Parts: sequence; C-alpha cells; structure tokens
Amino acid sequence: MSTDTIMHDLCKGFGALLMRSKEPSFPEEASRVNDRGNLPLHAACSYQASPDILEALIRAYPAGCSHPNTTGNLPIHQACMWQIPSESLELLLHKYPAGAAVRNQYGSLPLHMAASNQASPENIRLLIDAYPDALHLQNDDGMTPLDLALADQEAVSDAVIALLEGRPAPPELTRRQKAEKYQERAAAMERKLASLQNTGSRRDNDVKVVLAAVRRLADRIPHALYVAGVDPNQLEVALSEASPQSDPDIILLETIRKRGSGVRDRVEDLLGTIVGLEHIKSQVRGLRRSAELSDLRTSLMPSKNLVHLLPPALAQETARPAASAMVFCGNPGTGKTAVARLLAKVYHELGVLRKPKFLEVERMDLVGKDVEQTKLKTKEVLEEAAGGVLLIDEAYTLGMASRRNKVDAGASAMAELVYAMQDNSNNPSFPLIILAGFTLEMQAFLAFQPELRKCFPAVYEFPDYSCAELGQIFGDLAASKGFDVEESLTSSFIAGLLERETTPAWRSERNGRVCEMLLTGVRTQVRKRMRIAQMEGTDDQFDPHLILKEDVENVMKSDFK
Repeated sequence: MSTDTIMHDLCKGFGALLMRSKEPSFPEEASRVNDRGNLPLHAACSYQASPDILEALIRAYPAGCSHPNTTGNLPIHQACMWQIPSESLELLLHKYPAGAAVRNQYGSLPLHMAASNQASPENIRLLIDAYPDALHLQNDDGMTPLDLALADQEAVSDAVIALLEGRPAPPELTRRQKAEKYQERAAAMERKLASLQNTGSRRDNDVKVVLAAVRRLADRIPHALYVAGVDPNQLEVALSEASPQSDPDIILLETIRKRGSGVRDRVEDLLGTIVGLEHIKSQVRGLRRSAELSDLRTSLMPSKNLVHLLPPALAQETARPAASAMVFCGNPGTGKTAVARLLAKVYHELGVLRKPKFLEVERMDLVGKDVEQTKLKTKEVLEEAAGGVLLIDEAYTLGMASRRNKVDAGASAMAELVYAMQDNSNNPSFPLIILAGFTLEMQAFLAFQPELRKCFPAVYEFPDYSCAELGQIFGDLAASKGFDVEESLTSSFIAGLLERETTPAWRSERNGRVCEMLLTGVRTQVRKRMRIAQMEGTDDQFDPHLILKEDVENVMKSDFK
C-alpha cells in the first residue's frame, strides 16, 4: 500500500495502539507500509516507543524487524536516530541481532545513527556489544561513529566518546557536575549566538532568517515556543511594550537569551490536571510533536538557503496532522466527559482545533420522530459544534430502536454522521467527534456498526480509578473549591481509608464521583464543627476552609456503605 495508515499515527502516542492490537485486523495493519516505505514499527521506533508497544507490533508482524524503508533504514536505524529508550533498543537487538550490522543507503550502521544523534551511553554500549566491528567502519562519507560523535562536541558526553574509542566509560557525573557541564554548554551556545549576531556575513543573515522563523511560529502556533523554554506571552508583552524605534529582532534575541526551564507550558498544565490516563496524554504529546515539526518546517522553508540545514524529519513536506475521531469506553465516573472537555482546550492550544468549544449531546439531541427530522437535528448539532469537540454520550443508545416508532431513527443519525465525516474529511472547521459510553455496551454497539467503526480509529479505555488516584483527585477537587487540608490528610491516607471502608465493586460503580460524594459529606462535617465552635464561643479561632482527617473518616464510616 502506498498511503499512510491510521496505524502509523497511532504509533506516535501508543495508548490507542495497544487497544487496537486486540482486534483481528491488527496483523494485517502492522504489515502495511506508507509512501516512505515505513511500517508502523518504523513509526513507533521514531517516537521512542516502550518495549510493550514494540512487542505487540513485532508479534503481529515478525518480519518487520528486517524490513527497510525507502532510505534503507530498518526499524533499529529509526530507533537509533530518535534516541529510543535502552530497554526498547535491547528488545530490537534481541528480536533481530543481525540488524546491528545492516547499512542503509548512505552506508550508515545503527551505531553511526546513534553516535550522530546524541544517543545515551547505554544505547551505544548495546550496539557495540551487538556488533563490535562497527566501531571502525566508515559510512559513505568516510565517517566512523567516533567521527560523527565528535562533530558535535558540545552535545556528546564523555562516556559516549570513551565507549566509541574502545575505552571503559568514566564514572557517572554527580548532579552538581552535570549541572556545571550544562551551564558550560549553555554559555558556549550563548557565545556562539552572540558571534553570529555581531557578524555582517552570511551567518548574520541566517540568524535573522531564523529569528523571522521564530516570529512566524509565535504568530501562528505560539505553544511551540514552550519546548525551547520561551514563554510566548512574555514575548508578546515585550514586543507590545517596545518603543517604535526598537529593533524587534533585538527584543526577540533578548527573550531567547532569558529563556528558562521554569516556563509554564499551557498544554502540559492542562494535561497535568488529568489523573492517570497516561495513554491519552502520550497520544496528545505525539500529535503535538508532529504538529510542531510541521510548523517548524513551514517557518523555515521560506528561506531556501536554510533547506540544507533541516534534519531528516523536516526534509519532506507533509500535511499538518489532525486529530482522529475517538471512542471513549469506561465505567461511570472514569473521566470520559471531563477529558473530552479538556481536549477541546488542549487541541485549540495546539492549533488542531479552531475553537476551544465543547458540546455534549445524547440520543435525544440527535434523533427526531422520523428520518427527516433526525437528519435535520443531526446536521444542526454538527453545525453548532463546528470548530470544536462534539461528545456523544451513551452513543450505544443510537443502536436501540424506539418503542414508539417502528423505524429506528437512531440508524438515520448514525448514517448522517458517517456521511458528514466522510464528506468533511479535509474540512478544518468540522468538529472532532468523540463517542462515549460503557465499555461492554460500546463494544457490542460498534461491532454491529462497521461503517461507523471505520470513522473512529482510536479507541481509548478509561480504567477504574485506583484508591491512590482517588485520593489525588479528592485533593485536587478540594483545592479547586477553595479548601485546605491539614498536613496529615495526605492522598495516601485517603487511599488507605477507601481500601478499608469500601469495596472494589462499590468504587467501580462511582469512580471519580466518590470524590464528589466525599467532598459533599466533608462540607457537612465542616459546618457541624462550625456550629459547635459558635456554641462554645470559639468561632473566632475556627477556619471554615480547613478539612481535618476526622471529617473524612466520619464521612467514610457513615456514608460510604
């Protein structure tokens, strides 16, 4: 096959891929190649997949380990290019040891790729152990792995240099020594940037071109600056407050110079409010990475003299990625609606959605008394959600016929959704549709709706919350309502109480709603203590915003049965 597949996109975030691996079509999908000759295994290796992801793909298509893409790269080449975790590299070498000795069309071995891309000492050691001769072999440019590593002396570690020279790696640096080395590297880069700024040569022109690219990024998709430690809001303020005589490039350079790791990232702040659900967070981060690569390439491409500086990931023009329609499955209170609402904000920040709009509907909002009215209502809902996220809750009810009508109008609503999604596949204003419902009901529903199922490639499981996660959620919920908790009332303490006072079945029926029930009960306990303080005349010492351990214990013992 010559076109990109959904599987390749799922390999950027991994969570949905593990769900998809349970489907009968997974082996066939794992063997598909895109127009660059990449298997999903190549894509997973390029996005630093964990061993369980690679294991699922290799199990589905064992020959994938030895499959080269159009540039002759095996999956292990891609893994070494993008600094895959050492556990994943070890798995690739175990599954296909001969891969360590395979050259791509540029004559590069995996060790060449790793040495030129700031690989960790652990990965360098694994590759040398797998193919020791690689230390002395040259690629088509006459470069050994050591030559490639030394080409970027500011980034390569002493341990990597030692291993490539055939010497034992030096002792690992302490945190203080690492910090000093990073400071030295930062100072060297600052000096290099200053020298580029002060020259009137082609280098100076290149700096101006790059600054213009950064400004285009700041205008078009500002969140991309966060990963460089630059707050786009501070940059905007600095530019707006500057005098008319000020040079915008100097202001931009000063902002970059003051960059720091403490810059708050709006997208990560939003993702940080989600407890658990790491598979969904990783999918969002994968989409963000693809979007930023696309935006960076677009920002640099106007300057043709910089094309040769682009890394391989930016060398080929690709369309800006879009979010795929999704299915959320899980028990009540597992956060399906809350996450969907949050994704509307996150994807708007990423520039994937035009608006941070969120619209939640159910069967009655889509289905009318006849087919024509159903089509009309469905179209109106899609128009209302345009540019944002549309969540259809308890979507499986669309497959249930009404007792009053012989014609199943729910089927008409589904048909209208399928038609609209296919007809608007390239429409940036069409809403991102998410189907939500209980796991068993959604699985049965989608199994009998093959056309609808094709439109929703990503299926996410929302597991029941653990007691530890519920303790964390309660703390976050209490803080959001303006409450403080006494120091001893930790998340682990609440988790222990839940373990003792409730059963797994009881928690499974409620999940996050347990925390809402607990906070409601705690408020009652606080009011009781306040009345007692007023009767005793000690209300001047009473803090109505403080939750005590005894408040939580009383609620669980009396109400959580």
